[in-house]
Amino acid sequence: MLNKILSAVIVVMVTSCVAVQAKTGEEDVNLKTGLVLYMPLDEGKGTSVADVSTNALEGTVKGKAKWIDGKFGKSLQFAGSSDHVLIGDEKVFHIEGEITQAAWVKLDKLPGSHAVIFGTREGGGGRNIGFGYGMNPGNGLKVWTNGKGGGFKDINDNKTKLKVGQWYYVAYTHTTENGGLVRIFVNGTATHEEESKNPVLPAGKTGAVQIGTWGGEAWPGAVDEVRLWNRALNDAEIKFSMQLGAKEFETPVEPKNKLAVTWSQVKSGW
Repeated sequence: MLNKILSAVIVVMVTSCVAVQAKTGEEDVNLKTGLVLYMPLDEGKGTSVADVSTNALEGTVKGKAKWIDGKFGKSLQFAGSSDHVLIGDEKVFHIEGEITQAAWVKLDKLPGSHAVIFGTREGGGGRNIGFGYGMNPGNGLKVWTNGKGGGFKDINDNKTKLKVGQWYYVAYTHTTENGGLVRIFVNGTATHEEESKNPVLPAGKTGAVQIGTWGGEAWPGAVDEVRLWNRALNDAEIKFSMQLGAKEFETPVEPKNKLAVTWSQVKSGW
């Protein structure tokens, strides 16, 4: 009898927990899955930048990039194309199939030209893009997509305008849906969706990843919390990830199967 009463109480508790998780979307959140690169940029000094993903890569601060207060902890401020973080070419950057890029950014001025938050592409003036995003000459948001044989299509969100001096969490996903689909997010909300008709592929001649510029296309402001996944985050994950700095990122969300185990115990009467 006691077991039945306890089981009934636990059923109510578990059902409530499931409802809360479904409402928040947290049951789908596992931000470390597919995480290729995560640079919090919290060093605050020096020229070495750590990647806290399991790949444990390292970046080097170039030019006169300046350490300033960021959205979480510290960040780097860039003023010109010689100011950037350089991360050597690694196999984990040769992403295929799906991708998500995300970072907190703040503009010191509107670029009025192409400005890259972070990315990589083929050298020598080629347009064979690996991955990259930022802003276009009209000060809209832009994602560079790469296709087979060096083909490409630029995805532009010209309706969303970033204001100078404000922090924004800018992200995008690129999937195989409809032959290639890009979705752009600002502060956790989808602002633009467009078919690329291009697959996610590495550049024909892969090269270094750069934060704050690529090919002279400098980001005029600060960048913080640089993140790259080899999968497409869902809407809940995008929204949840923007709330986390490096310390919070290390605290795992309750796994989905924990409730499943409890539910199994309830059904079996313990």
